[in-house]
Amino acid sequence: MKLEIWSDYACPYCYIGKRFLEAALAEFKHRDSVKVVFRAFELDPSSGPAVTTTTLERIMRKYGKSQAAAQDMIDHITDMGVRSGIDMHYGSVRYTNTFDAHRLTKLAERHGVGEAMTERLFKAYFTDNLPLADHTILAEIGKEIGLPHGDTTAMLNSDQFSNEVRTDEANASSAGVHGVPFFVFNGAYGLSGAQPKAQLLAALRQFSNQIKNVAESIDQGSHMCDEDACAIPPATP
Repeated sequence: MKLEIWSDYACPYCYIGKRFLEAALAEFKHRDSVKVVFRAFELDPSSGPAVTTTTLERIMRKYGKSQAAAQDMIDHITDMGVRSGIDMHYGSVRYTNTFDAHRLTKLAERHGVGEAMTERLFKAYFTDNLPLADHTILAEIGKEIGLPHGDTTAMLNSDQFSNEVRTDEANASSAGVHGVPFFVFNGAYGLSGAQPKAQLLAALRQFSNQIKNVAESIDQGSHMCDEDACAIPPATP
């Protein structure tokens, strides 16, 4: 089974959704038959290489929220991350363009350490609060993961893997994907948002049994980020 996941390193629900998936896979008896592939997605392709805003400022602007309401949203996402086992510091992330981080992931995949790179970049952003457009930082992360330093710096100073990242993004756009995380099972069925472990496990089991009609009761898009912001579903009455 091939499971493709479109995500961005600046998306907290993508990191949280990754943890939910890991928990589901840990209980899935056919785990070794699942090939997980991360696809690139940029929530804000227009963002630059420099840190110019805070999380609080972005939420206030995009949602039209008061400072208090924006802080409540940050606290909600932070708490959700912590409960998922992430040392989440969402309020102090250093927001920059993530295109080169996605290119670095493509390089890591070529060297067989794509999964480790994906995890490290999420941690770099949400736990270490590092700006992922900084080439010095990306090169150091590459070194940590075991990439040849020369290969990393040469890639960062070129346009290598740009086409691969753009292809991922174009495929998402043509499929109507506007928010992440977005999970695609065997190229046939998509789930949007950071689905709970139980929902992901149900989908894995159903596709493993070659059941094409996945239950319509699976929640769609409750926790996800799009070009505007990271959404929070309304509270249950």
